Amino acid sequence: MTVRTTALFLFLATVLLPAAAAAQIDVGYAQTGVASYYGKTFHGRKTSSGEVFSMWALTAAHKTIPLNAKVRVTNLANGKSVVVRINDHGPHVRGRIIDLSRGAAAQIDMIKSGTARVKVEVLDLDSRPDHSKDRGNTEFFAVNIERAALTGFAVQIASFEHMENLIHHLDRLRAAGIDNAYVQMATVAGKLVHRIVVGDYETEEAANWKLRLLKEQGFQGFVLRIP
Repeated sequence: MTVRTTALFLFLATVLLPAAAAAQIDVGYAQTGVASYYGKTFHGRKTSSGEVFSMWALTAAHKTIPLNAKVRVTNLANGKSVVVRINDHGPHVRGRIIDLSRGAAAQIDMIKSGTARVKVEVLDLDSRPDHSKDRGNTEFFAVNIERAALTGFAVQIASFEHMENLIHHLDRLRAAGIDNAYVQMATVAGKLVHRIVVGDYETEEAANWKLRLLKEQGFQGFVLRIP
C-alpha cells in the first residue's frame, strides 16, 4: 500500500466511520455521560430544527441522535428521569453528551449542580405530531375543558404559541401535583399565545407564597394581577 493510498484510507475512515456510527442509532440506543442545561441565554432563539427554543419546553440538544427523536434522560445520582424531544445539535462543550432545557433539567433535579451524570435512552426516532410524519404517535392526553372566571392574583409560569408545548407543560404540572393551573388565550403582537397561570389568589402575598413553592419544584414565573 503506497503512502498516498494509506493517507486516503485513513482520511475516509476518519470521515465515514463516525457517520456510520451515527446511522446505527435506533430505538433502544443508550449512552451514559454528563448532561448540562441551557436556559435564559438561548430562550427565544432558533434551534437546529428551525423551531424557537423555549427554556420551559421538554427538549434537548444532542450531537448524533436525530432531530425529533424522543429520549429518556435519567439522573444516575437520584434515579429521576424525564422524556425530552431532540430539537437542537449540541452540546458544544467537551465531555458532555446532552444539553437539556431548563424545564427538563428541573425535573431531574440538576438545576443547582448545573451538570449531572445521566443515562440517555432513545424511545422514538420521530416524535413529531401525526400530521408531520408518516406514522402516528402513541401519546394520548385526557382533556377536561371548562371556562373559568379568575379574580385577584395569579402566578404566570409559561407562555406558548405551539399547542404541543402547552400540553406537555400542563402534563408536567399535573405530575407535580399542581391542579389549579389555567390556560389564558391572548393575542400578542398579532399572534395567539397560550399562557399558563396558577391561581387565583385573593391577595398578592398568597400568590407570592405560591410562587416560592413553585420555584422549589423547578418552575419559574411571576405574580400578576388579574384584570
